[in-house]
Amino acid sequence: MSALDCAAKLLREAGKPMNCPDLVKKMLAKKMWSTNGKTPAATLYAAMTREISAKGKASRFRKTDPGEFAFNTSMK
Repeated sequence: MSALDCAAKLLREAGKPMNCPDLVKKMLAKKMWSTNGKTPAATLYAAMTREISAKGKASRFRKTDPGEFAFNTSMK
């Protein structure tokens, strides 16, 4: 599963906004995803931001506050 897919799943389950460092910690703790990267939270943040920019309202994510994302509930 990709980091974006994991983030979408975790945000949908959480039902509340989360920041990327917390998402990465949960992904790794649940063994949903693994990485050897030095800055996985920054990479995830960039990927989520790109998806929002590219897909707009059709994105799985929405930005709620600086550094925080929620699952786009219109995507259920």
